[in-house]
Amino acid sequence: MNNKKGQLILLLIVVLQSAAIITANAQITKVPNGILVKAAGRQVMLSVAKNAAFCLSLNDSIVPSAIKSVFIDEGNRSTIPYSVIAAAPYYGIRTSHGKLMINSVTKVWSLYDAAGRALIQDGAFSFTDSAIQITHTATGLLYGAGNKSTKDLVKNRSGSSAGNGVADIPYFWNSVGYSAFAVSANDDIPATWNRVTDKAGLTWTFAGKAANLYLWPAKSMYDAARGYVELTGRPKLPPRWAFGYLQSKWGWDDSAYVSDVANKFRSHQLPVDAFIFDFEWYTTTPDYALKKEGKADFTDFTFNPKLFPKAATQIAALKRQDIKFIGIRKPRLGNAALLDTARKNGWLISSNTDSRDLNYSNAAMRKWYMEKNRPLIKAGVDAWWDDEGESYYTCYYWWNIAQRDLMGSARPNYRHFTINRAFSPGNQRLGYCTWSGDIYSTWPDLANVPKDLLNYSLAGMNYGSCDIGGFHGTPSKEMLVRWFQAGVFFPIMRSHSDIGTTARFPFLWGEDGEAAIRKALNLRYQLLPFIYSLGHEAYNNGAPVMRPLLMEFPDDTTVANLSDEWLLGKGLLAAPILTEGSKRNIYFPDDTWYNFYTGDQVNGPATIAVEKALDEIPIYVRAGTILPVGPVIQYSEQSADTPLEIRIYPGKNGSFKMVEDDGVSYNYIKNDTRTTAYYWNDKTKPLTWKVSGGYSGKNIYKTIKVVVGKTSKKAAIGISGRLFFK
Repeated sequence: MNNKKGQLILLLIVVLQSAAIITANAQITKVPNGILVKAAGRQVMLSVAKNAAFCLSLNDSIVPSAIKSVFIDEGNRSTIPYSVIAAAPYYGIRTSHGKLMINSVTKVWSLYDAAGRALIQDGAFSFTDSAIQITHTATGLLYGAGNKSTKDLVKNRSGSSAGNGVADIPYFWNSVGYSAFAVSANDDIPATWNRVTDKAGLTWTFAGKAANLYLWPAKSMYDAARGYVELTGRPKLPPRWAFGYLQSKWGWDDSAYVSDVANKFRSHQLPVDAFIFDFEWYTTTPDYALKKEGKADFTDFTFNPKLFPKAATQIAALKRQDIKFIGIRKPRLGNAALLDTARKNGWLISSNTDSRDLNYSNAAMRKWYMEKNRPLIKAGVDAWWDDEGESYYTCYYWWNIAQRDLMGSARPNYRHFTINRAFSPGNQRLGYCTWSGDIYSTWPDLANVPKDLLNYSLAGMNYGSCDIGGFHGTPSKEMLVRWFQAGVFFPIMRSHSDIGTTARFPFLWGEDGEAAIRKALNLRYQLLPFIYSLGHEAYNNGAPVMRPLLMEFPDDTTVANLSDEWLLGKGLLAAPILTEGSKRNIYFPDDTWYNFYTGDQVNGPATIAVEKALDEIPIYVRAGTILPVGPVIQYSEQSADTPLEIRIYPGKNGSFKMVEDDGVSYNYIKNDTRTTAYYWNDKTKPLTWKVSGGYSGKNIYKTIKVVVGKTSKKAAIGISGRLFFK
């Protein structure tokens, strides 16, 4: 029988069987992508969502209605085949990933994986006048809800709110083997969950009259991440230059000062890709003291003539030095006339009559806002830094929608990129970075940054950053250097400082401080081929760039809550010094690890003590890792004639996909990329590679230098190749 014809016949049989079941049993009704089940006088909808995800839908009306949420990626409507289960009083739906069931008499619902293993057996729900609660037992360790309720990786609750550098989201992954994500009737009042640890009872609370609980079997954190991005959206890549070093400061003095700093970065051979400007780029005075009426001469949408008297010309000059422009934006207005216009049109948030904050969820306001900012994009602004937008949960989402749409119309096909102080689910699909807020220049604040950023990673926010050096206060030289060294291994590397403090310009910190920071920056740029390829991996399957060790070693209880060392990808172990005194202990899980600089081996599991000079960073690489290392360059788009170094760390088979593209457009979404798939066979010792994709821009690597231990060999990349090592 023809295979396609056989599949059609099988599908027809399934459809007919389902129809027969539904006709014969009035307890269930077929609906798009699922069924309605009458359970104790209520209609409960069980449906398939995206790939592995099921959805349990409740509503206090007769029939649950779909909840329209910005958290969900409406651009991805793909679902998978399912079958209906009807064995009264048990009803449900089954896919290749598992099944979601409910008892129509007791209202108890349950979730199973593909092998039939029960993941949740005692699910229940209840209604009050103002909320819906869904409960179930949740043993195991829970991860992924953000960093507001706690900075620990392991969670027992989610506050599902946003603040200064913190955000909780209605999501978790359970080490038992499943993930859960909730959508309430109002995105700005998201669902919360709380677990009573001694009884392992977990309660979801949904304000309002409707609830969607998405559930999917997920054996690993990788399965969880993949399911999350399929549901809420793939993390779009920032432009490649955003993976370089971004220099921020509050208090740029004037135009001569900006030019002098740019010249010093280049003459001192300190790599940098962008300058980030605070209040002073668009106004002479911050707006914190303004009353609700604003001020007649306050400027919201023009360049400050003291700093940028000839903005377009000056920004063009910066770009000739390969330095991009990022400007801060506040979510409010300061100009009296503009505020009057916004109030008359109902464009301000209504919860506070004294507020000057814009309601970005208003489509007409967004259109007006776009036109006010359009001349700034035309003058050369490359990206935005969005600050203080925590007035409502989805503020940053709608704010970014306005900015993304503006960039799309003013500079078509140029990647949208913003740095934001919090996030909500789905924001990652916009080309979005979150920094850890207005932290202090202290060692404890430095130690907290990896906790924040790893929690971001597990909550679907792949591009985390921080104020290197801390925002408030001035760090010691040692602290700043160690902060820069840690920043090498953050998804986005950015420093910042409060007005009146010493800027984090490397050349202001003494010869030894500058030399140590330069060494760290050089390493960051050498790792760009690796880190940028991890960005493509994140886009394709949700795997974060910065990963806790437990993603790779889930059975190792030592790493269950470990956050002072982490992985880039699967094999590069960063263990920077985060405390004063140049010493730390490093834990190595059960594997073979190589010192990045010396090649010395460490066999795990083991804990070792290290002491490092000011310019040294503890870095190790896992056996089986293929690590691309580029040349030292001064900015991300700088081309180099030297070969790309491919370092092989033997002991196990290994593979890595290195991805190259134009670095600025969305053409990668249409597969306009060049992917070189490398594979190392540890038994027979060849490195083989194969190139796919049609991208052939001038910035691609054409030759490689393969290094295995102390042996190296060069080769042209071509379409494919192989090098043997004894």
